[in-house]
Amino acid sequence: MSGSSLDGLDIALCQFEEKGNSLLWEIMDSTTIPYTDQWYDLLKSASNLSGRDLMHLDAYFGDFIGEQTKKLIDARGWKADYVASHGHTVFHEPALGFTTQIGSGAHISLMTGLDTITSFRNSDVAAGGQGAPFSPVADRTLFSGYEGFLNLGGIANVTLIDKNEIWHAWDICPCNQTLNFLSQRANLPFDKGGHMASQGAILDEIGQQLIAMYPFDAGLPRGLSNAEVASTWISYLESRTENTHDLLGTTTQSIADVISIHISSLIKRPAKILVTGGGVYNDHLIKLLQKAGQDFGITYELPSPEIIDFKESLLIAYLGYLTMNGKPYNIHTLTGASQNMGGGALYKAV
Repeated sequence: MSGSSLDGLDIALCQFEEKGNSLLWEIMDSTTIPYTDQWYDLLKSASNLSGRDLMHLDAYFGDFIGEQTKKLIDARGWKADYVASHGHTVFHEPALGFTTQIGSGAHISLMTGLDTITSFRNSDVAAGGQGAPFSPVADRTLFSGYEGFLNLGGIANVTLIDKNEIWHAWDICPCNQTLNFLSQRANLPFDKGGHMASQGAILDEIGQQLIAMYPFDAGLPRGLSNAEVASTWISYLESRTENTHDLLGTTTQSIADVISIHISSLIKRPAKILVTGGGVYNDHLIKLLQKAGQDFGITYELPSPEIIDFKESLLIAYLGYLTMNGKPYNIHTLTGASQNMGGGALYKAV
């Protein structure tokens, strides 16, 4: 898994076993391969490449994923049946009928000698869906006892179960992408623990502008692209000349406010929300969410560090498991697709 925060390549060895009507699962091992400055720059600027250069990067990144995976398999003695790779999103334009994740599955399969599944979102987009979010596939099967699941990644997204036991899932607003953008003004890659944000003042007018860009839309399927993040919050904040600490404080508060508005507008009852993603380590953001949740009877719970860091990798592994066993994803009502689609592109090992 390579997320929009561009912190590195997450790799997890996962096991699934069906016993009766139950599915047993385990993250057996996991690690993150931090991106070098070269990889960070390549992936960050990928959307600006020509078609020829993007296809070159697709192959190059596939080689990198395959090489890193093979190294782990050999070094740690992993026994793997297949590779499921999300790749890295460059374009996500469901309204135009396409989504693009680079990291060639053919190259991964060749490097690892394993069957490889990629392009998980494309079939759903082809059927008129948003191609996102896919987290409900894993949430409703692998995690029980919660009314909602919040992921604080480059973009914040949520899965909620309403009082009628109907599932809803959508991307809420920008998250770590925007906070990292502001942190880089202070020559830091990110705001560790939300320390700078906690020292900043709240600029009400700017906060109102940010919140207004991402209104609640009745829990309808919505997938946000990196381009939308860049053209909304990042573009707006780039033009601001206020103190960086104040902008961070205001933006972090706005993230908490938008999330609270969206969740409380749909769920309308006390709820436990499982929170994962890199934003969980932003202590200031979590405190703001907890405080806002108190007004609506919403509590946010943090799982083990392994689940926090590798839940998305677990999801991709589970999608691969479903694909390899011919099982549908059953999320077309959440993504807006005209029919249920399942399975990514399978590259068979020689």
